[in-house]
Amino acid sequence: MVDIPLARSDYFRGIAAEARIQMRNRYFEQNPVLTDTQTALIARPGMRRWREIGTGPIRDVYNQAGSFSDALFVASGENLYRIDVDGTETLVGAIPALSDTSSVQMVATSNIGTTPQYLFLAAGSSLMCYIENGFARGVITGTPANTDVVRLGAVYYQFTSGSVDAGTPAGTVANPWLVALGISAAEAWTNLGEAINAIGAAGTGYSTNTVANPDAQATAYTATEVFVRANAAGVLGNGIPTTETGANIEWTQGATLTNGGTPSWFQVQTPDDVGIISLGYLASYVILVPAQGQGINGRFFWIDPGETFIDPFNFATAERAPDPISEVVVFGDQFWLPGTTTTEAWYFSGNEESPVLRVQGVVYDRGAWQGTALQVKESMILVDNEGAVFQIAGGVNRISRPDIQERIREAIQRQKL
Repeated sequence: MVDIPLARSDYFRGIAAEARIQMRNRYFEQNPVLTDTQTALIARPGMRRWREIGTGPIRDVYNQAGSFSDALFVASGENLYRIDVDGTETLVGAIPALSDTSSVQMVATSNIGTTPQYLFLAAGSSLMCYIENGFARGVITGTPANTDVVRLGAVYYQFTSGSVDAGTPAGTVANPWLVALGISAAEAWTNLGEAINAIGAAGTGYSTNTVANPDAQATAYTATEVFVRANAAGVLGNGIPTTETGANIEWTQGATLTNGGTPSWFQVQTPDDVGIISLGYLASYVILVPAQGQGINGRFFWIDPGETFIDPFNFATAERAPDPISEVVVFGDQFWLPGTTTTEAWYFSGNEESPVLRVQGVVYDRGAWQGTALQVKESMILVDNEGAVFQIAGGVNRISRPDIQERIREAIQRQKL
């Protein structure tokens, strides 16, 4: 009997001018009955169209069991959609990005006490956040002037062209916290946003003893405005007072924060306005990989549990080599940072002084082609820049054949053109 060889997968090696063997809708399985070689090719069931979402292309599909009632989130074209288990489709909002075809990444958190669940989306040029039971929100805008006063909740802030520690600032109506006016509206709004959150340059941008606002926080600030939201989710934040004394500044939403309890989709301020290219979720922390470049290679940030803003001091840098990292992959109780030439493993220590630490002795001198690192069961699979596929599980094992590597190398070369 003629022995007909059955390929276990597509096979082609151009360098040897070998014939191409294709596998279409089939997979290999050992079978001791059918052939002398004890192999069988099983047909895969055909795929069936479920529904069309948006205008496309589909940039990511995400679901996290236990979050948002198991809803499915779909990034299609310029928009993000939510599909509930009963099939209800809801437009979440627009995705600000460099293009409507670039890839995005999503992670969802869970409820922490009274803190609601969040969905974060990294679009390369921005970081977005979705909340089902949203926070009350507000925006103050305009051009601040010397002695203008802003009230947010029970706390008062006054812009000044003098010393931010003059007198006895205490955040009260009689002695408001002092905020440096600076040389531009952009600088003044930045100082106010940092004063509300008590981050940044205390003693320079705002009064030295300023504490974080107990009622609300600044989520973003631009050259012309500051965005704020209540600390408490839901309708409770709708009564937080927002007033101002200044001819050229105003709260656009009115005398209190508004829209608490409704779904919210907003942009998260990032340190130095860096873009976010990859996300991970571990131990209630959200890990963020910014767009890499000169001076920021190897750096990553994290968002503390239950928060939606990034403390600019919450960052660390991969230590093994100065190569840029391309993404974050959560792997067990660790998160891995594949770079161009190396891959490191980190974990959250629970120590407030050193919240993140590198796993000592676990560094691989093997980088990854951007977007290919994937956690599969108890191992991580990645493709290096030479097209080879490796499995990391207690060690590094090459799992690709030469013909597969050749095809991957061709794809890498086409992408670089």
